[in-house]
Amino acid sequence: MNSVYLPPKIATLKHSSTPYRGEWIIYQFASREYKAIHEVPQQNGERKAVESISLSSIAEAQSFSGYLGSYGWQRVWDLK
Repeated sequence: MNSVYLPPKIATLKHSSTPYRGEWIIYQFASREYKAIHEVPQQNGERKAVESISLSSIAEAQSFSGYLGSYGWQRVWDLK
């Protein structure tokens, strides 16, 4: 299996009452660009990106996260 490089996650959001909707993951790229990707689980266990939004700043990423929060999406903390 080939490993795919992904930039660092800065936020992961899940919908509390409908976890089958997958996750919104916000990534930060080295060039200070941000991208929010909506991933949904597939029957084979893999995840599929169904939507992607480019965000131009950290403020826009925070605003988008707040927008998702107003529709029931909650931040998931990845503590390792």
